[in-house]
Amino acid sequence: MHIEKPATHEPEALSVQDSQSFPESKDLSQENLDTCQCSQAALQMALIASGLGLWDWNLVTNKTYYDPHWKGILGYRVDEIENEHKSFEQLVHPHDLPRIRQVLHDYLEGCTPVFEVELRMLTKSGEWKWILACGKVFQWDEFGKPVRMAGTHKDITQDKAMSTTGCAYATQQYQLFEQLQSTEDQVREKSQQQETTLEELKYTQKQLLQNQKMANLGQLVADMANEINNPVSFIYGNLHPASQYAEDLIKIIELYQHYYPKPAPVIALHLQRLDLGFVKTDFLKLLWSMRAGSERIKEIVFALRNFSTSDEGLMKKVDLHEGLDSVLRILQHRLKQKPDRAGIEVIKNFGELPLIECYPGELNQVFMNILTNAIDALEERMKHDYSFNPNIFIHTEIISSHLSLVNSNELWVNDKQLGKKHRVIIRISDNGKGILPHIQRQIFEPFFTTKPVGKGQGLGLSISRQIIVEKHQGKLKCNSKSGQGTELVIEMNTTTRHYTAIRKHASF
Repeated sequence: MHIEKPATHEPEALSVQDSQSFPESKDLSQENLDTCQCSQAALQMALIASGLGLWDWNLVTNKTYYDPHWKGILGYRVDEIENEHKSFEQLVHPHDLPRIRQVLHDYLEGCTPVFEVELRMLTKSGEWKWILACGKVFQWDEFGKPVRMAGTHKDITQDKAMSTTGCAYATQQYQLFEQLQSTEDQVREKSQQQETTLEELKYTQKQLLQNQKMANLGQLVADMANEINNPVSFIYGNLHPASQYAEDLIKIIELYQHYYPKPAPVIALHLQRLDLGFVKTDFLKLLWSMRAGSERIKEIVFALRNFSTSDEGLMKKVDLHEGLDSVLRILQHRLKQKPDRAGIEVIKNFGELPLIECYPGELNQVFMNILTNAIDALEERMKHDYSFNPNIFIHTEIISSHLSLVNSNELWVNDKQLGKKHRVIIRISDNGKGILPHIQRQIFEPFFTTKPVGKGQGLGLSISRQIIVEKHQGKLKCNSKSGQGTELVIEMNTTTRHYTAIRKHASF
């Protein structure tokens, strides 16, 4: 503790010379040495006669000299107490120690003229003695910081006992102090419990929000898929016979034209107005275009169903590439070219992956969140750079278990427990503007978003991180440099422990 020297107090030339103390070394003549030793002996006799024990404390090193009588007041021999300040604090009653430190602090700050405090100390016999401690700083350094402090201890136990009123008052005060101390401990404990409860509530709230969002999204997607699938299936199923009927009718018309080349004037007039040659060709093209469109709609319906495939919370072995392709089909309307901007090209580099045991619906939600953020970032850059060519890169691979491409402190399950030797890496990156470092540190926090109000709740990446880390024991990391784009890297095992087992052994 470095405290400025009080301006109102002059340092006193007090020093105790002893083989166990630590005064500055000086060259003394024999005569001066004898005089010093006599003065020291006289001082020791005066202290013993007055019942005072002397202490000398170096505030810099915490070395403290306690004279034999100081130790004798408590019933200890000279060698039973070490000359360290901690020896004093270890003997002080725990309830008195904070008050002593406060009184000492007030003195060193210049708030009080002397250090003086009553306290209880433990004797060798196990009893508590009342001690009056007094002291002053007598040495400062060149910057005015206190260096050494000396003082006395006096046994005032009998004085306390003789003064019944004073003793009762003191007892009452200390009982009150102990009650306050106990109350403070209880308040602190309740505060800690409330903090723990608050953290649990935050986690539960986030979990409920995620579950609600996933349930609502899954139900919505399933309903949409069913609603679209029924009429589309009817149209798609009837287009083939309709095309066949059209071809047959056109064939009949062609036969009539061949065997009856000169139709009646009324028919000839209608044929001239109709342009039968164009109708025959374009009608078949129209039917085949309708068939191609219905096939596209069926693909989208399949993608929607695949996106919401595991709302039951069951683990399945799936092809992650199918999940990625399904999400890309759903987002096709945001990827294609528009009048006010270029189309976003998706460059896929899929490796050979085995079937991955996972929660496929929730992984699809992760892919959706990451790809949506990538599209948002590219659209934002395209607003300011019309010559910009937006790209999204998706790379998948499988690596050996002793390698790890993601440095993270997240929970990771030992491969020996899983009995697997491979991990799956999925990289989704864009060539947008990138993320600034101070924002990058917060992107996985719940409710953090840089998007305008109404365009984002700040839960997408937070939920994605929870799905990857907690439900799949994987890792999710963001790599980004300003002006060079952003990359989200997912690392997972090829098999995953069931989430129920993870929660059972979790610490939260």
